[in-house]
Amino acid sequence: MDTPAEPLPCPAPAPLAARLCWRALTAADVPAVVEVEKTAHAHPWRARHFEDSLAAGYWMRLLALRPDAGADPPHWVHSPTTPEGHWLLGYLVAMPGVDEGHLLDVTVAPTHQRQGWGRWLLHALAHWGRAQRYAHLWLEVRRSNAPARALYQRCGWVEVGVRKNYYPDTAQRREDAIVMRLDMGEHCAPTTVRSNPTACP
Repeated sequence: MDTPAEPLPCPAPAPLAARLCWRALTAADVPAVVEVEKTAHAHPWRARHFEDSLAAGYWMRLLALRPDAGADPPHWVHSPTTPEGHWLLGYLVAMPGVDEGHLLDVTVAPTHQRQGWGRWLLHALAHWGRAQRYAHLWLEVRRSNAPARALYQRCGWVEVGVRKNYYPDTAQRREDAIVMRLDMGEHCAPTTVRSNPTACP
């Protein structure tokens, strides 16, 4: 049975909004999500990480796009799809708390990057945080991940600390994590997603 779609928490251009599917991430999605993880991250989550998050009741959402043979570029044929056959654009995992939430994973499929979907997902996360009446949201990001840090900062996140040697790097080294916080009074401006994704690099 298909997982019911939810109302879009963020605006999107009309041509795309009608095709977007925003819903809970389920166990049936894990194989496709893991496939995206392997291509998007040097140190990807494994299936058990998603399975454990599902078992713990974390907030997990998936954004997908219904296919349109007349509009979708040919190279998308190699992109992961959901069980419904929709293009998997991205997803996020957040751990709820008493008065704050913690972003654990946010990923956009490489085929669909640089189109505004990362910002869209962060805006959706902020929408969730406000709905939960949280005071703050938190995340960690690798010190070396300058593009992600810049995106978070554009969306209102601030760097508030460092966790030394938090992430695995190589067999001999570990990497620091930058701790970032989003106050619920700060959030992304309404997202601009390109209405013609085929024109994006």
